[in-house]
Amino acid sequence: MNEILEQAPKNLAVTTQGGLKIRRIVVPIDLSARSEKTALYAAALARNFGASITFVHIFPTEAISIFTAQDGLETYERERDLRKKALARFADKIRKAYSRCDTEFRIGDAAEETKLAALELDADLIITASCHSGLAGCLSGLEQTQRIANQAPCSVLVYQETNE
Repeated sequence: MNEILEQAPKNLAVTTQGGLKIRRIVVPIDLSARSEKTALYAAALARNFGASITFVHIFPTEAISIFTAQDGLETYERERDLRKKALARFADKIRKAYSRCDTEFRIGDAAEETKLAALELDADLIITASCHSGLAGCLSGLEQTQRIANQAPCSVLVYQETNE
């Protein structure tokens, strides 16, 4: 964790007279190690601006066909509940680095729900990871990152690890 905080921007000149002012940051996360690094980077940046952060985890919708059996619905609901608990643990961990953060759990398309969260929260900035681990995840993540950037109602910062 300290390594990520050391890489984060320090001593940014924060100005309110016609300059950059960030009050609210939205960070979509998938609860992976990469999203933890992105969250810690966002926390360091938020600290410099005195901004608050909302971590948004978007649980995917499932095709209606999986709900034809009771087992399918129960499995989906169980996984959803596990993700909600994991999001709470994730936020507790990040709060050790920066306390002004909260969470939102949403169901739907990641890019669309990120956009809606940014609109509803009047966000000044979205910080998202460059991609997700693994080749397939990275290709999917790049697509999501591009969609978030294209749909965003505010500025988007794409966090990329230095070892990539």
